[in-house]
Amino acid sequence: MDHSEQSPAFGRLPLLPEEREFGFFGAHTASFAYAIATWCFLTGSYVAQLANAIDGMICIIAGSIIGVFITTMPLSLASHRYGLEQMDCCAPAFGTKGIKIILLFFLINMLGWSGLILVMFGNGLSNIIEALGYQVGDWIVGAGVALGLWLSYLLVTRGMRWLNIATSIITPCMAIVIFYMFYLLFRDYGWAEISAAKPLDPGPDPLTDYLICVELGIAGGISWFGGIGFLARNTRRRRNAVYPELLQLGFMMGVVCTIALFSALVIQSDDPTEWMIPLAGIYWGLAALVFIALANITSTAVSLFASGLAMRHLPIFRSTSWRVLILIVILPCVPFIFWPHQLYDLGDAFLAFNGTLYGPISGILIADYFFLRKQKYNLWAIFDDTPGSSYHYTRGINWIAIASLIAGQITYIVLYNPGTGATHELFYYVNPSVAATLVPALAYMVGMKTLGAFERSLIEMDRSAADNRGLRIANPNI
Repeated sequence: MDHSEQSPAFGRLPLLPEEREFGFFGAHTASFAYAIATWCFLTGSYVAQLANAIDGMICIIAGSIIGVFITTMPLSLASHRYGLEQMDCCAPAFGTKGIKIILLFFLINMLGWSGLILVMFGNGLSNIIEALGYQVGDWIVGAGVALGLWLSYLLVTRGMRWLNIATSIITPCMAIVIFYMFYLLFRDYGWAEISAAKPLDPGPDPLTDYLICVELGIAGGISWFGGIGFLARNTRRRRNAVYPELLQLGFMMGVVCTIALFSALVIQSDDPTEWMIPLAGIYWGLAALVFIALANITSTAVSLFASGLAMRHLPIFRSTSWRVLILIVILPCVPFIFWPHQLYDLGDAFLAFNGTLYGPISGILIADYFFLRKQKYNLWAIFDDTPGSSYHYTRGINWIAIASLIAGQITYIVLYNPGTGATHELFYYVNPSVAATLVPALAYMVGMKTLGAFERSLIEMDRSAADNRGLRIANPNI
């Protein structure tokens, strides 16, 4: 194994405070770089199909803040306090082996998003080449996905410090591009034209369209589950684990989505890479595409890094070289090289899918971490999957949590089916993601209390920083 790969950041064991990379500036820039990923532009473009500028802006910003709050509170606080990544934060609720079920969905989410934004990277590359006067075929998009995977691989295998450096450079440039695009929108079109623009493909019922847009915002915020623990784990102070995520992943995500919404409405295109050059002109448009392409690479790198850490939960990969492990993680993204447009068209359904999954998980974690365990974990038990350990439950799985998760997903699908677009009459009164968070939270608390599972998991709850070091000695290969 390469010497650099012996860094604790490449493994599962808790990070000690002195090993964490992000201070105030690093936490905000990393979160902002993550928040301005192309999937935010995608979300804004999806909302433009259903809502006008005013309604869409309200839906996106409010929804994203709500969604980020739901998923941030249990993960950020636990990941920062104990130096854990998000999968290990799930162990007290789901069991030391039950988290492998969550791991499967986690990888689908992270790699699905990575593939989608790399298709946007490929589209942007195609538009850059065409703007320079060269004609290219559709193959260039797949080639762009392959190039993006390679660049992300190089960045991920260099470690957190390189990722921190990259985001600290790209983030200020992207901030300039975003606010300049806002300026251009109002200079060239004005608020009157933007607010009067019609949705691209509205449904028959405006109220249904509006509520779906709210749901897209909340589901988009909840979908940050995959990176929140990763970011909070690397912060030195508690405030830097929470406020940057709420501000950047919540509010700023909504702002970036709003830019995409406005641009898509006035230029009548839901592909962000198609309206940047018409909006900003050839030179600034190219610059915007280049910086957004670079931001896509850093966002993909964060996703791959978090996915690699999650793969350490599988015993077969615990001693695998980090470079080899990331290659394995990249493999599910390969189909995006060959079928980029077909998979990209499934993006809105994939976004709603995140609400069906991470809403219930977040609800269970909120109930477990705040209301049952009072923000205390048994660190040693998280890494002990032998019978009799605190979080072993039944053969390593807490079936109460799994049943609550399924109940939450059923609740979501009954209210809103993202695959077919069908809605229940209760959809007009209860948001699907919020309901899918509350129902499993209540079911989990009732189940844990009435069936005695919570009392059986109450062994010594907390460990000191010195015991964190003891964990390192006792578990060197994790």
